[in-house]
Amino acid sequence: MAVVSASQTFLAPQKFERTLKSLRSALGEMDVEVIAEFPLGRDVTERGRTEARLLLVSSAILEFESVALGRAAAVFFPLHVLVAAERNQTRVSLINPTELFEGRLPMGVSEPMDRLVARVVMAVESVAPVPSGSYYDVHSEELWDD
Repeated sequence: MAVVSASQTFLAPQKFERTLKSLRSALGEMDVEVIAEFPLGRDVTERGRTEARLLLVSSAILEFESVALGRAAAVFFPLHVLVAAERNQTRVSLINPTELFEGRLPMGVSEPMDRLVARVVMAVESVAPVPSGSYYDVHSEELWDD
C-alpha cells in the first residue's frame, strides 16, 4: 500500500493563543466540535522553542453518517489538527486520513470525512489564510534570525 501526501498546512499571522481562540470560534461556526485537546508542551527544536496543541475535531452528524454503514469507519474520526507556535506566527496543519493510503476504504467513510475536512479547512482559512510554503520560501531567513 502506497502512502500519498494528504496534509494541508496554513500559516496564521497571529500569535499562538490568539490563533487558537479564533480557530475554536471558527470551527464552532462550521458546526465542528473540538472534542479533545492535548497540549504538546514546549519542545526544543532547531529553530527555538515551540508550543503546540493537538485538537481532535469532529461533527457528530458526520460521524454518525459514516458509521451507519459500518463500524470500521469509526477509526477515521476524529480529525487531528495540529496548532504550533512559530515566533509571532502560528502554523495550523491537518491530515485527511482517508487520503493517507491508496486503496479501498470502509464503506461510508470517504464522503463524510471529506465534508468534515472541507469544513475544517474553511474554518482554518478564515484564521490562517496563508498556505504554508508561500511565505517561508521568500522570508525563511528573516523568520529565524535572532
